[in-house]
Amino acid sequence: MALPRIAVIVPLLLAGLFVPAVGAEPEAPPSGTLGMEHEHFRQDEVTVDCGSTLTMQNDSRWVHVIGPGWDGLLVPDETSPVTGRHLLETGDVLTTGPWTSPGVHHLTCPVHPEMNVKVIVRECAGTHCC
Repeated sequence: MALPRIAVIVPLLLAGLFVPAVGAEPEAPPSGTLGMEHEHFRQDEVTVDCGSTLTMQNDSRWVHVIGPGWDGLLVPDETSPVTGRHLLETGDVLTTGPWTSPGVHHLTCPVHPEMNVKVIVRECAGTHCC
């Protein structure tokens, strides 16, 4: 008797989330890019100017899902340019839209609840700001 496809597919999907890829060590992200470790962003806090974007790169061997929220709980934030969930596999890059709401915003990974970053958006004093 053959196994149902779901009995094979689900374990493979779960393994892809929780077992790191093998091979050469992923390249470090370029300067100015927020990197990701297994269960943490490489920085706990980043500061961006109002109107600027933020670039993140998964330079780990683990799959991450990035979205607005904290402690692995995704919470809609209408003031954040990061909406929904963004799957990042090894080497994937995500560049947000412009951050147009000064203040503190949070991003998290529901796969790794301890993976959180505080994004501080600075108001700018110039005339071409948010």
